[in-house]
Amino acid sequence: MKTFYIATAIPYVNAAPHIGHALDYSLADVLARYHKQLGQDVFFQVGTDEHGTKIAEKAKETGKTPEEFVNEIVPVWHDFLKKLNVDYTAFLRTTGDEHQKTAQYVWRQLKDYIYKGNYEGWYCVGCECFVSPTEAAANNGVCPIHKKPYVKLSEQNYFFKLSAFGEQIKASLIAGETKIVPAFRQKETLQLIESGLDDISISRPKKHLE
Repeated sequence: MKTFYIATAIPYVNAAPHIGHALDYSLADVLARYHKQLGQDVFFQVGTDEHGTKIAEKAKETGKTPEEFVNEIVPVWHDFLKKLNVDYTAFLRTTGDEHQKTAQYVWRQLKDYIYKGNYEGWYCVGCECFVSPTEAAANNGVCPIHKKPYVKLSEQNYFFKLSAFGEQIKASLIAGETKIVPAFRQKETLQLIESGLDDISISRPKKHLE
């Protein structure tokens, strides 16, 4: 292997970074430096997620637009990485032209498997995700992480037809072409595929992000 690519999670910039982010960046930096010492061509990507309901809510609290808010806080994340001495290759913002052009390219490549549909479900603003009715009921309607009630949302989204790829993904995993580590996670994934894959929402209405 002559090349090595690694990317950290892209955190929501609704607040300043904390020790958990430092751990994420430091572990990735150690791994990237190790592969550089092996003589490999390393691309180490970090960045910030600047779209989301909680960012819009935080911006509103401070009397700013989401764009104004993220433009003020992103330099704090740059300074954080500098203090940690993280030697990254690229810092990408989801509001940046490069990210938007890439997202548009991916969308065009997958357009035959993208459709518009209605979605209704329980949503956690803090987690920025929907939860199943079973999970919502098990938690008594309250997110165990953020200690706030789930919100019932009904909206029109774009969906990716993941259900069309179940057998292809399964075959790739069994043949070893694709690997998931640790091994028990791969077993869980195969069990999930066996139970049937649901199509996934890949968009959010703009009204929830302003």
